[in-house]
Amino acid sequence: MLKLFRRPAQVYPLQLLQTYWSPVFDCFAEVVLIVDQYLNIYKSNIIWQQFSHTDGQGLTEWLYPEDVYQLKSLLSSSQLTQSCRIRLMDAQQNLRWFELSANYLLSQPDSQQHFWCLLLSDQTEKIKRQYLQSAQQRSLNDLIKRLPMMLYRSRNDFDWTMEYISDGCFDVTGYTPAELLNTPRYGQMIHPEDAPSVWSAVQDALNQKELFNVIYRILPDGERVVWVQDIGWGVYSESDMILAVEGIIWRSQPVQS
Repeated sequence: MLKLFRRPAQVYPLQLLQTYWSPVFDCFAEVVLIVDQYLNIYKSNIIWQQFSHTDGQGLTEWLYPEDVYQLKSLLSSSQLTQSCRIRLMDAQQNLRWFELSANYLLSQPDSQQHFWCLLLSDQTEKIKRQYLQSAQQRSLNDLIKRLPMMLYRSRNDFDWTMEYISDGCFDVTGYTPAELLNTPRYGQMIHPEDAPSVWSAVQDALNQKELFNVIYRILPDGERVVWVQDIGWGVYSESDMILAVEGIIWRSQPVQS
């Protein structure tokens, strides 16, 4: 007798889930899906149908294999809201990244199914830009590390107190960045006969908001003379206050007197 009053397993969710669906979803720029925790698709909007060229089937066949377990685990409990990033293969087998927000709808006690509304925002172009920027940054950092010259940012004080310095400082001075950062050491290396003229030339350029280009001597160990060339510029506030000095220093040929 109980079987006569039991709704068919497939009819019950479709009828009930219809109340959670709105035609407005077809106006969204994002994919909207109603699924269960097994990733069976019950409702989908036009964006999904254009992406997959179908309005049915399961989400699993579109998911990147490594992301199937992640998403199923996410939907296995009845938490109100969950989110993650997933990858899908489109109809042309192109890999696309999506930011997924999963909102819990209801459970069906008979079948122990949980139903979710998924909102998928395509992040492919953003991810590609991030990967490209990351790759470019890695290449730039690798290049800076290989160059036998030091990039720096210093305070505008007579000691040229370093706030940033690249690994190339070791080739120029024999000191590591850790030994030069936030200390007066670099300024104290400048030959006493050259320090006043270096300071004067840099200040003149900074006051004129011009590039400076100076050649001078440093004494890394207090005795050995190393000639360097220093090209840099000022960093200014909106009120034209000098915030810092940035530049690049490398070993140079001695100036002929």
